[in-house]
Amino acid sequence: MIEVVNISKSFGDKQVLKNVSIPFEQGKKNLLIGASGSGKTTIAKCIVGLHQPDEGDILFEGNSLLKMDFEQKRDIRKQIGFLFQGSALFDSMTVQENVIFPLRMFSKMTEEEMVDRANFCLKRVNLENTNKLFPSELSGGMMKRVGIARAISAHPKYLFCDEPNSGLDPQTSIVIDELISEITEEFNTTTIVITHDMNSVVEIGDNIFFIYKGNMWWTGDRHEILETDNKEVVDFVYASKFLKAIRNNSKI
Repeated sequence: MIEVVNISKSFGDKQVLKNVSIPFEQGKKNLLIGASGSGKTTIAKCIVGLHQPDEGDILFEGNSLLKMDFEQKRDIRKQIGFLFQGSALFDSMTVQENVIFPLRMFSKMTEEEMVDRANFCLKRVNLENTNKLFPSELSGGMMKRVGIARAISAHPKYLFCDEPNSGLDPQTSIVIDELISEITEEFNTTTIVITHDMNSVVEIGDNIFFIYKGNMWWTGDRHEILETDNKEVVDFVYASKFLKAIRNNSKI
């Protein structure tokens, strides 16, 4: 479990986060949503130690990240898997080499053990026999799945997904959502997903946290978000005229 406790963060004169508290539960898909510039990415960067909050704390299993020394923080980072928005695969590396990359950095596995782990992870995301392909030979959906395989290769306790469905067609997005959901449950990870994809919100949102102008504004699950009367949440979720029409018709 990761807990964000009363954190505030400013950059110069601009306050980006205002006394935000969020409990990210283990074994759950925890979704951070909100408009661009609302503070979602800043929260994530505070959690992984790229930013230090001006006030408040970040707790990993009850232990303060801000009070950890270098080695303790490094141990935490070893337990974090990342799925980046653009997949962020290394173009010059094969699929297998990309998946193995975190293992070379953080594990003491032998070459044979790393290859076995890569094969397991690729099989888990339905990409068997793609080991020797390069990113340029993959579709966008395949690249995201390689990104997931790499993110789970080092047995992460915490999984961060930054806009996992960005640039994908609706059908491929469903595949990625299902993989994230299955992996969260299978490995009991604390999964944090930053997303603007409302399909993901209503399909996999166990816990949904809506950030509005740097404030923790609303929390609920994928069912509650469709029924809320919170104006800012409604405006965000039903931003398109089509969705607003569906919502209004459902209330007739």
